[in-house]
Amino acid sequence: MNVVKKIIAFFVLSTTIASYSCNVVQVKKKADNQKIYLEPNALERLGDSVRFSLIVALPNAMLLKNETYVLSPYFKYGNETYTFDKKMQVKGDTLDVYSGVKLKESFTMPFVAGMEKGSLVARGAILNNQSVSQQETDEVLISQGIITTASLSQIGQYRGQEQYPVLGLWAEPSEPETLGMLYENSWEDLAKIFTAYSGIPFTAKAPFLAIIEGPGDGTYKKNKMKALAHYAQVDRDVLKRFERTNAQSMGGFDEVSNLQLSILARSIRSGTVPADTLSEKDYIRALNMEPGWSEKEELLRAMVEVYPSAYSYNNLGVVFTNRANRTQNNKDRNQLLENALFAFNRSNGVFENPYAAHNLGIVFWLWEDKFSAYTSFYRANSLTNSDELIKIHQAALGAVSIFNGDYRLAVIHLNKAAQNPTNLFNQGLANVLSGDHYNATIQFEESAIQNMGNGFPFYGLALIAARNGEEGKLYENLKKAITRNDFLRERAVNDFEFAAFHKKEGFKEVIR
Repeated sequence: MNVVKKIIAFFVLSTTIASYSCNVVQVKKKADNQKIYLEPNALERLGDSVRFSLIVALPNAMLLKNETYVLSPYFKYGNETYTFDKKMQVKGDTLDVYSGVKLKESFTMPFVAGMEKGSLVARGAILNNQSVSQQETDEVLISQGIITTASLSQIGQYRGQEQYPVLGLWAEPSEPETLGMLYENSWEDLAKIFTAYSGIPFTAKAPFLAIIEGPGDGTYKKNKMKALAHYAQVDRDVLKRFERTNAQSMGGFDEVSNLQLSILARSIRSGTVPADTLSEKDYIRALNMEPGWSEKEELLRAMVEVYPSAYSYNNLGVVFTNRANRTQNNKDRNQLLENALFAFNRSNGVFENPYAAHNLGIVFWLWEDKFSAYTSFYRANSLTNSDELIKIHQAALGAVSIFNGDYRLAVIHLNKAAQNPTNLFNQGLANVLSGDHYNATIQFEESAIQNMGNGFPFYGLALIAARNGEEGKLYENLKKAITRNDFLRERAVNDFEFAAFHKKEGFKEVIR
């Protein structure tokens, strides 16, 4: 009897082993039958992240009822691996054995430097009802590299140009929009004058005071006042007088000669003469005479001690911003941007103005916080009725919209901006990314005509040629771009817009 039991046990064990071996082979075959698709068909940086969808097609009868299919994607770059929290999975008992199934899932990962050369890969696995993996597929390459074309949008970054661009809005007291930004002729002074004014009923003053003490620049406030009763009288008796006083304080005969002013300014910067030696007007003159950012910073630091105003704090912030843009050391750069942030907030603290609001957007742009940048530029745009300033704000809004992946919104903003080489390039870039190659070509060509020494519009034309498969035009325009700008030469080597051409001799010849 014992012998019979042993024979039966041996037969059962042998059958189980054979069955298991067969199952392993079948599971491996099942897992390998997965079809993985990327949507869109290439990874692209949008703002500060990379967003995409994966679609997995599984054949019918792939899973038994007690099995679960799981796909685990991850992104490898350099020596790093980014693992997604989400996985794609489906249970066999939910499927129809007579039809295949498609799974779709959206994924997002933060973009960090170095990812542009990385790879999106995945492994598929089939688990049993105890969630134990029966078999995994080999690592499957889904996509290579990340397209970062939207990051070419420009708001004055230094990218191999002959000179560093000047960033931010510098306030000039002679402009109507900067009315009320000075310490000695501020909106607070106008509010005091208006409070003492007896030409209109007391109850009619409140709306005017609310506008005077509220946000906005000179053009914005005056435009709002035009809708109020008694505006014509107030404008004649109060506003025009205030404007004349402002103009007189900025004009007239110089009390200090340019030579004397230069000597006094140098002494204030060195700390040998008190900061209140110069008038506010003389500080403004001295600032316009100083070519260097360091000298401007020293003067403005002294100026805010004795004449703290929306003007002095805003312009001090502009100095910090431009010094940060010229600083390679990351710690020093961030400290300068912190200083700029503080200065612009102090300027807005006096009264919220479009200069400081716009310049806050520049700080956020340099910190790569593009959504905060957009909010700041949008707020700046709402604080003015000046056509010139609105065009500047719209240009910035367009550039940020490109980076954030909203290309059609970018086109709308940039159509309202000045048609200079930078804005035309950004317009072309937005149209390329939204698929409008016709208008993009026109805008890149016009940008190139306005500044033939700029390599960026030729790079844009090369992008269009690559997307259209026009190899000859690609090489022609890429050569023009990289001979004008070394930054573009280095970028082209690893730009996945040109991935189909990287190994071709024509491309290699252009890059050499």
